[in-house]
Amino acid sequence: MSVPPKTYRIYCYDIGQKSVTADFIKAAHDEEAIAKAEVCAASKCEIWEGKRLVAQIEAERRLA
Repeated sequence: MSVPPKTYRIYCYDIGQKSVTADFIKAAHDEEAIAKAEVCAASKCEIWEGKRLVAQIEAERRLA
């Protein structure tokens, strides 16, 4: 039996962290949501599931 996907929100900040874009993604688990967010070209991304902060991804981590 497969697990239904969860809905995550991804907030991506620009270099100055003054502008933010938001998007919704579906993922089976946190690790999949993080992998999908790592393609974001922003300086910083936050991944949320409901009120829970799943991860914060800095640009340096994505470039490594």
